[in-house]
Amino acid sequence: MKRRAFAIFRALEALAVLVLLFASSAHASVAPPARPVFVTIPWLSGIARFIVGTTTAVQPLASWAPDGSLRASKRMPQNPTVIAIDPEDAARYNLKPGQKGLYLLYGKLPIGEEDRISMFFDPSILPFLSQRMLVILCELEPDNYPFYQRRLAEFQSRLESTLEVGRSLIGSFPILDLAGAASPWVRAASPRAVRPPDDLWAAWAEGARREELSLALKEAARRGWPILVDAWTPARIRSQVLGAYKNIYVGPPEGDYEFFAFLHDIYLKIWSESTGN
Repeated sequence: MKRRAFAIFRALEALAVLVLLFASSAHASVAPPARPVFVTIPWLSGIARFIVGTTTAVQPLASWAPDGSLRASKRMPQNPTVIAIDPEDAARYNLKPGQKGLYLLYGKLPIGEEDRISMFFDPSILPFLSQRMLVILCELEPDNYPFYQRRLAEFQSRLESTLEVGRSLIGSFPILDLAGAASPWVRAASPRAVRPPDDLWAAWAEGARREELSLALKEAARRGWPILVDAWTPARIRSQVLGAYKNIYVGPPEGDYEFFAFLHDIYLKIWSESTGN
């Protein structure tokens, strides 16, 4: 499924680059701050804020609850400018394709709910998401295209540098990876992160094959491996880990978070737990 989604991202991004090449004219100066841009979920706000800098206020229509679920945090303003992932994402806020002021990153993403969260932790997909965001932001503020383009280049550079830091911090440490969403980010930096096969993961998520989960947790504990879980780890797995085993818990970002600081902190947590620092 992720390979298929990745191929779709690539095709759409090639189209997006062509659109940008023929988009509105670029000027050297940055336009004055525009009216606020709303995004559906906090992940999008992290990416958008990085690209726009101080030129535009970006506000999510939802915030994370401690358990990783989304809760509405903003009353929909009148005639808003809203950026959503795709029609399915927009529908959760009673927004429809073609509605004035609604901009979609993609026409439709053929991926499930879990992948809609984990793609924001996937360094192979994040560049495409940021490029799609650039296309929309430049459509909203064409005069800022040169500035936004530079910020996009910095976004991609920061992504690579944060990954390199992660490889230095945690690349040599074994981890039992039971994260529900953060797994791609961790495995990109740690070749020693151990992940259960998909069929076993699905069974554990449904509460089946619990004895095998128990054995895996005990073996990790015996070896001194920290166990990684996050707010999106299925409850049946997470509840068996927390409070009983040496674990690293990744919660959702809080407030107006800085995208790469949040991702860097995941590596720092793993390093700290693995080294005792």
